[in-house]
Amino acid sequence: MSDASLHLGFFTDSYTPQVNGVAISMQLLVNSLRAKGHTVHIFAPRFRGWRDTDPHVHRLPSRRYMDNPPFDIALPVSPAIWRTIGRLKFDLLHMHTPLILGGLAFGIARRRHIPLIYTYHTAITDYVHYAGALARAPFTPRIARWFSGSTANLCDEIVVPSAKFQPLLREHGVHRPIHVVPNGIDLEVFYQTPTQNTFRQTWNIPPDAPILLSVGRLAPEKRLDFLIEAFSAVVRQQPQARLIFAGDGSARAALEKQAAASAYAARIVFLGMVERARLPELFHTATVYVSASTTEVHPLSMIEAIASGLPVVAVRDEALTEMVLEGVNGHFTPREAEPFSAAILHVLSDPSARHAYQHASREISRRYSVEAQAETLLTLYRHALEEKSRTGTVAALPI
Repeated sequence: MSDASLHLGFFTDSYTPQVNGVAISMQLLVNSLRAKGHTVHIFAPRFRGWRDTDPHVHRLPSRRYMDNPPFDIALPVSPAIWRTIGRLKFDLLHMHTPLILGGLAFGIARRRHIPLIYTYHTAITDYVHYAGALARAPFTPRIARWFSGSTANLCDEIVVPSAKFQPLLREHGVHRPIHVVPNGIDLEVFYQTPTQNTFRQTWNIPPDAPILLSVGRLAPEKRLDFLIEAFSAVVRQQPQARLIFAGDGSARAALEKQAAASAYAARIVFLGMVERARLPELFHTATVYVSASTTEVHPLSMIEAIASGLPVVAVRDEALTEMVLEGVNGHFTPREAEPFSAAILHVLSDPSARHAYQHASREISRRYSVEAQAETLLTLYRHALEEKSRTGTVAALPI
């Protein structure tokens, strides 16, 4: 079993061409597993206007649930998909989202008596505000906790990208084994200094102007409004400083309105979506990476930032504590504008400390390669297969 090529099925509601942590992490992982000789089939919702070139990506009919960012819910009503599933041989299934496709994965795994792994990419209880009118109902948080625990308990093994979510899942009643497997990226892409860098020229930013960078979805739970608030104190002492947001999302209009009302509106830049191929160039343009979110699991953007050698100033969040070491490659603060801006100013005003932080960030990032992530998951897959073969146990529906 240790040398055998595996046939794997990944089930997810987020995949290419969506641009979010789950979709990108999965694409990187799939590429790494295939490079190691394993077969991976992906089942995901259809995405309007998108045509796959990968013959192992299987799209289900879908319904658009949200436009900004675009998110489609799969509908398992396709006879063609059921025929495809019927002819494919799987050793193990891995679900990456708990909605309809997660349920489909559970049904297939139970019928075929094969292991089902679940990566808990998103803290469901932190995202109840996306439930529309139900978000305001007093019972919604309780339902979210029940759903979080119940879906996890359908699986044989649970993967969490950071230790932050082990106690959370136990609080939600999860009794299955939980394993911490950090997300990984292609580190070499971010280690190399890009041969060209046009962001400063495009946005008319002076060569010596410090850039505070935030990369990711512009959403309420990311607390990007706080970054704009804290930036005001920074720019009073560093008049050339810029705050750059790369990404898009439902909070963009409100953030742009807040920025426009600021006395420093001209120094706050919204890039919108940036092509992934240009992200190394963007990270190498920046001076400090900033984060105010406390709802992260294990953000790829933070790994990309430290791999690019950026110091970090972040609101304290347990998901980041192994990527950001206090006084080593950055600083943690409470979500208060004064200490946050003071930490940024400390990094900007001390070149020797900033150089040390840059070196430390690169060193810390070395543990987050996608190859290491794939190897750890393969060990888990083989363990699950051996356990299933030895005990014959299959996850049962909760009663």
